[in-house]
Amino acid sequence: MPHSVDDILMPLAITVVIDHKVKNLEKTTFFEQAQGLLELFDMPAMDEATLMEWFNSHAPELEDKLSGKRKNTLILKALSRFKEDIEVENIYDAMVAISICDKEFVVDESDLIKSAAVLWGFSRPPIKVDRN
Repeated sequence: MPHSVDDILMPLAITVVIDHKVKNLEKTTFFEQAQGLLELFDMPAMDEATLMEWFNSHAPELEDKLSGKRKNTLILKALSRFKEDIEVENIYDAMVAISICDKEFVVDESDLIKSAAVLWGFSRPPIKVDRN
């Protein structure tokens, strides 16, 4: 079954909002990564304004869900839609790019990246974020 725009953008948006601090650098990286993924998945291109609108319309609900009891269910649902190697490698790379762009270690972001690595069969995350 083909993926929707929401399927593709949701893991990226979760990576941006999981620490409950949405930074401009993270949003810029979200836009860059989203544009590349949409092209990879043969989806119609979206300009930055359209992606900003998508992000802003989904972020409040994500914030609420990521603060609730069903946080892990939301994450698992968003990540488990992708099965093919090319899909998981590119989604994972995009999530990592967003996670490290601000050069700030956040436990929730790190846990999200580790969870994605485990779910998608990476033996260990290919990056290490120092707390220093």
